[in-house]
Amino acid sequence: MITNCKAIGCLSFAVAFACPAMGASFSLSVNLSDSLRPVTHCASGSLYGITETLPSDIPGMVGALHPNEFRCPALDGNGHQHGIGAAIPVSARITSTTGKVQFLLSDVYPGWPYQFAGIADYKSQVTSVINAKIASGRTNYDGYEIWNEPNGTWQTSNGDFNSALWNPMYTLIRSLDPTAKIIGPSYSYYDNGSMQTFLTYCKANNCIPDVICWHQWGSDGFASAYKSYRALEKTLGIGPLPISINEYSSNTHTYEGCPGVSVPFIAKFERDGVQSAMISWWFTAYPGRLGSLLTAGNAKGGGWYLYKWYGDMTGYMAMTTPPNDASDGVDAFASVDNSQQYASIVLGGNSVGTVNVSVGGIPAWFGSSVNVELDDVVWVDKDSAVSGTNTLSTTKYAVTNGSITVPVNVTSQLNGYRLYLTPSATGILGQRTAANVNSGSYRIRDLRGRDLGTVAIEAGQNLQAAVARIVTRPGIYLVRPNTADGAAQKILVGAR
Repeated sequence: MITNCKAIGCLSFAVAFACPAMGASFSLSVNLSDSLRPVTHCASGSLYGITETLPSDIPGMVGALHPNEFRCPALDGNGHQHGIGAAIPVSARITSTTGKVQFLLSDVYPGWPYQFAGIADYKSQVTSVINAKIASGRTNYDGYEIWNEPNGTWQTSNGDFNSALWNPMYTLIRSLDPTAKIIGPSYSYYDNGSMQTFLTYCKANNCIPDVICWHQWGSDGFASAYKSYRALEKTLGIGPLPISINEYSSNTHTYEGCPGVSVPFIAKFERDGVQSAMISWWFTAYPGRLGSLLTAGNAKGGGWYLYKWYGDMTGYMAMTTPPNDASDGVDAFASVDNSQQYASIVLGGNSVGTVNVSVGGIPAWFGSSVNVELDDVVWVDKDSAVSGTNTLSTTKYAVTNGSITVPVNVTSQLNGYRLYLTPSATGILGQRTAANVNSGSYRIRDLRGRDLGTVAIEAGQNLQAAVARIVTRPGIYLVRPNTADGAAQKILVGAR
């Protein structure tokens, strides 16, 4: 059954998140030496996720996730699709973050379908938006989406979408803001026939979008949609174009922002090199919740911590292979940072049982053994706050032929899990004194790259003891002289 939803509504396939088989066993592989691309956090962002006032704590709630993009209405207030959350004021709020803003231009109109007032009116409103964007002087904008879900919101009485709207608006935007990205067609779901008609017209009329986009409901269908789209590009002799999935969620949106549901989406988007993807906003009290990563009370939900794991990733994304890419079952995304010397593997999906994670291609700097911390994060529903993640175990694994296998007991398809790999303590600097290093100021970071401050070393001091006085938890720390050419050293601080 297909349901037509109001206001933000896209076409939603009303298919429930199926109950997985219990007590099953799954195999999932990760190749830490197979780099996909540098970390971009491509899937960290949301539709209507930020407003003029929410979330209230931008550094703590938003900046900490290292977000990629947010999709916002071009205008807000009376007579527009939404009363709050317009792109330009949102861009002003997030200048301290990594986030960029995508303009949803058709939201200048109210109603569903949009109450389009003619091409002259649309050009006038969009011109005002573009002029205001340029006048803001900010650069944290991504691009302009010409129209939202034309396969459901564009009325045939207005004329042919491609010639009556897309082409003239494309020409207008190019003339007013020549270097800005133009994004489209933003179909409510991937349809190869519609996409072929659209791109054939665009090629013939020199109006191909800079970024191609559609909405994805359910992660199980993305692999097929992606392959169909890339094959279509080759047939038409265009591209390959960057892809934006500027709305994604479970089929029913009940599990929007749920850790276990989010993992397969992120995993597939990373493997296929998606440029940006935004969590949808459905059936919640108000926008400003980062795609239901926050509760109705604007507290952190389980999904927020899953995306924090994602946001903490640095270095490069590594190749993962799930049991079935064309499903919403167990999947994973992973990163490796050679300079900070750690790897992070996040897994989850619609599978319950033992997931045997085969980790290969382990870089030589890990040494002969690896410490693996297994964490999880739980999820009940969109409005249940979660206090944090849980450490389930810390285990040392011997590396054989560059590989280890870690069993993970997945007890709920709603939860997310993380394997955090660091070199074992063997051979780590523990008793070197200041006689072995230069006196001076040393910068301390943990293996996730977080700055923990500096320590001053005098001749005769024990470096390990000096670091132990600064840090609050046992573990492995990177200590580097505050000089341009200073090499980092690993310091093991034991339990006290």
